[in-house]
Amino acid sequence: MLRLYICYSCAFPFKSDENAQPAVCPGCGASPDNFLSEPYNEQEKRRIHVDPPIPDPNRDPMDLTYHVPKRFPKRTRHGRLRRFVLEYDCADTLKDFYTDIFGWDIINTEHSSKENPTMYCATGPGNPNWEPRVVSFTYGFMIPKSSDETGAHPLFMVEVDNIETTIKQVEKFGGKLLKPRFTVEGNDYAIIYDSEGNGLYLWETPSTVTWNEPESQTIE
Repeated sequence: MLRLYICYSCAFPFKSDENAQPAVCPGCGASPDNFLSEPYNEQEKRRIHVDPPIPDPNRDPMDLTYHVPKRFPKRTRHGRLRRFVLEYDCADTLKDFYTDIFGWDIINTEHSSKENPTMYCATGPGNPNWEPRVVSFTYGFMIPKSSDETGAHPLFMVEVDNIETTIKQVEKFGGKLLKPRFTVEGNDYAIIYDSEGNGLYLWETPSTVTWNEPESQTIE
């Protein structure tokens, strides 16, 4: 049977009869353990998301030829980089910049003020069931500079299980709390400096999470 193979190490695609599968990847020489295999004549049914091969437990952790996927614990998204944040003086100017140059889709959030809106930025097409109302490869927010009284101008948002617990760890490892827990449109945040003075938003996982969302899935 003719099959389509894709190498995880170098992403090289090739077709071969399953009885004549190459001993190594034609692109990089990786072993067949790194191949995704699927029927060649069913390409319209190919999966967008594919399951990586099970890593060898005896693999040298310093071997960089293949990066083993991280196994997140169940029912937690703690530590994941979730959003980016861009600040503006003029909402229309910043919106036009990213819309006209990069083709982003940008809309005001549901409860934004007309004068100084918080805006969703979708950076590209995605799956229709992806988060939240805007489909994208990754997305972020545009907010007025005046809303950041810390002056840290944080660019990224990290999701955490518990804001207060995380702040204790931040301070223990040389970081600094700039703004304690605050709520915006039903979500709880805090602002910190890391140990080198980089500003970050902390976003606490909402209590409304069902753990069935695509971004809540973990590798079993």
